[in-house]
Amino acid sequence: MDFAPIGAGMAMLFQPEALMWLVAGLCLGFMVGVLPGLSTSNTAALLLPFAIGLPTENSLILIVSIYAGSQFGAAVPAILMNVPGEAGSAVTALDGYAMTRKGKAGLAVGVARAASSIGGTASGLVVLFLLGPLAVVALSFNAREMLVVILLGFVVASSLMGDSVRKGLMVGVLGLVLATVGASPLTGQNRFTFGTLELYDGIEFIPALIGLFAISEMLYLAARSRHARKNARISYGAKIREEVGDAVKGARETVRYPTTLGQSGFIGLIIGLVPGAGTTIANFVSYSFAKRRSRNGRKFGTGHPEGIIASEACDNSVASATLVPTLTLGIPGSATMAVVLAFLYVQGIQPGPRILVTHPGEAYAAVLAMIVASILILPLGILLASPLALITRVPVGYLVATILMISLAGAFAVRFSLFDVGLAVAFGVLGLVLRLNGYPVIPLILGLILGPLAEENLMRSLALGNNSIAYFFGSPTAIVLWCVLGASIVYLMLRSRKDKARSTIDGDDDGGDTGGDTTEGGPDGGVPPARRPDEAGAEHRDGSDDEGPPGRHRPDVPAQHPRDDKETPDGEHSRPRRH
Repeated sequence: MDFAPIGAGMAMLFQPEALMWLVAGLCLGFMVGVLPGLSTSNTAALLLPFAIGLPTENSLILIVSIYAGSQFGAAVPAILMNVPGEAGSAVTALDGYAMTRKGKAGLAVGVARAASSIGGTASGLVVLFLLGPLAVVALSFNAREMLVVILLGFVVASSLMGDSVRKGLMVGVLGLVLATVGASPLTGQNRFTFGTLELYDGIEFIPALIGLFAISEMLYLAARSRHARKNARISYGAKIREEVGDAVKGARETVRYPTTLGQSGFIGLIIGLVPGAGTTIANFVSYSFAKRRSRNGRKFGTGHPEGIIASEACDNSVASATLVPTLTLGIPGSATMAVVLAFLYVQGIQPGPRILVTHPGEAYAAVLAMIVASILILPLGILLASPLALITRVPVGYLVATILMISLAGAFAVRFSLFDVGLAVAFGVLGLVLRLNGYPVIPLILGLILGPLAEENLMRSLALGNNSIAYFFGSPTAIVLWCVLGASIVYLMLRSRKDKARSTIDGDDDGGDTGGDTTEGGPDGGVPPARRPDEAGAEHRDGSDDEGPPGRHRPDVPAQHPRDDKETPDGEHSRPRRH
């Protein structure tokens, strides 16, 4: 293995300015994770216009450190108030909030902090040595193989983001259609520009991202003025300060479960390599697996530290792993990685197999930044524990007004054009309409990003094959990839039919009432509430009713809506299904 690219990445990272941006991004990530209504992808999209002025490596370091910090930060409100900052942290709330009710909030936060740090660091090290070999394999792909890989990533990611395969693919196809706006790369003929000069180069990425992520989400929060968080405010700042010693106890408690720590990190790594899977799916899988394998499985959901470890080690592991498909294939592994892809395109960097040839230093600097940020979660998380608890009290009205103002300023700053401001608002309204109707918005961004790549590789393949369809099946690798794509489509069709039949049965069982809180979900099709992933809605095995897991409807605990019914970024994006 050639260690020169890793050395180049280290040289870029371990500079005073780069380290400053890493620490700033990590602290900002803590704040983003804690604040319900503000996700990592939203923040990255907001920072994109301002990050363009920074050196490329510093911008990447800033974004990935925000991503790493937000994964831990999201656990804080989940543990303290039963309101997960990210969808994946809904699993953390199962045991975290139960520990808080027992007076062990400091210990729960300490366990989450240690598990996040260890999981993210271990996964980052694996990614560091996995990136090069995977890029070498991807370099053997020519235009036809890359076309199938793009189609495969598009189909899988779009289908995983949302409560319905059909809805995800429909929104993804809409993104592909919008990607055709502008001049044809083959003939130069204008398509769907309607005489508008600003659309000649296509739809600008940054205003579209800002509109779909930030503006639509703030509009959604403004439309829903009632928040469960309002009735769930509890002053935990003093309690955290009194339990600083529990931070050390939490780290010790974490290393008592090396098996759960290792298997959860491994699950997060594997699922993170799948484009679009995200932390929500990974955390529920990890929690269910840990519960079945643990000798203390009966205690899961009642305030057991091992349940927090299973969730937090997994989601930070996913964050590191999403860099692999993003950098080596040019297919975003999560919502935040979609913003990273957009940034790379704006900077003139082509993500994909050749990125380790053309920009190896920047690629490895991003991976190393994820590792260092995961390590720094321990000391910075201890120092900022009390302030993070206080940040949860920011009124939603102030949050919405501030983010909308920054969003419009960021859209204008791209080309100093009011047209881009209008474009951001238009995409914000479109995103709001999609969210209100249960459609995920991330497949739309996926279509905008992958559409031009698919068209380019399609045209190149047709030229190389003299317009022969047989050329697309002219290599064993291409045939295998086409078979995988076909099998994926068949599986997704069967899953969609099964989900439809299940929803019909559930609708009959509920007497046709679908207007309750448990089905409304988040703005992007909803996120899973804090419920038992393997036995949703089941009774506690130990028979306890008053100390049940978060998400159970009790008169003293409001029904949980992670991030106040908001979309989750990483991938983190499906409507809760009733079982």
